[in-house]
Amino acid sequence: MNRSIIDSHAHLGWDSFKEDQAEVIKRAQESGVCQIVQAGVDFAGTESMLKLAESHDWIFNGVGLHPHEAKHWSANSADFIRQTCKHPSIVAIGECGLDFYYEHSDKESQIQVFIEQVRLAVELNMPLIIHTRDAWSETFEILRKEGGGRLKGVFHCFTGGPEHLEEISDLDFYVSFSGILTFKNAQNIQAAAPLIKPERYLVETDCPYLAPEGKRGKRNEPSFIWFTAKKLAELRGCSLELVASESSNNARRLFSLPQLQ
Repeated sequence: MNRSIIDSHAHLGWDSFKEDQAEVIKRAQESGVCQIVQAGVDFAGTESMLKLAESHDWIFNGVGLHPHEAKHWSANSADFIRQTCKHPSIVAIGECGLDFYYEHSDKESQIQVFIEQVRLAVELNMPLIIHTRDAWSETFEILRKEGGGRLKGVFHCFTGGPEHLEEISDLDFYVSFSGILTFKNAQNIQAAAPLIKPERYLVETDCPYLAPEGKRGKRNEPSFIWFTAKKLAELRGCSLELVASESSNNARRLFSLPQLQ
């Protein structure tokens, strides 16, 4: 049976893929990855992301500033995002959010920059790609206060548990599972997996990071997404084909991706 699936979060423009990007993309296509969404983490890499999408009409992009990079926000940053969102490959703002585990940028800067990007998402009617770590309550509060029910988006690389799902459902956001789902010590994430509505989950690689079980220790790439999809199917008690179909339909709906011919 021919299978196709969307990798809803990748970083193909990073140096990890500098030597063999074309081969990685070819393997993705050959494995059945039909569309990819790249997430922006800084502004310096935006041009290369746009160029990659221009040469592959099935690759799309987000634009935004990762919480690690919040200290680099400037008076021109909001306008940069506004202008970049005019590019046809841009389907989301992000990844953005809060990361209080590493604090590569101070908390105050992270919060303010996240608020700025949430407001842009409302203004431009774009979905958000959310990165949150050790900051669930603060993230939820900002989304509720600034979003006012006008936001849509996804908690990418979900590392929460069942206790976070009610709030996410109230926000009407999506949840995306990465290779972490396959890890033996990911019981909390695995417990949440079967509880999410069929119309509200995605799958992703977050490559080059988080290679799934079976590929641990290797550089992750989009073709490895099937390991996560298979684990998700096991946890949800359904077929791999159903996970591929549901997650892809959800990604297309969230990001307004074109239907395949």
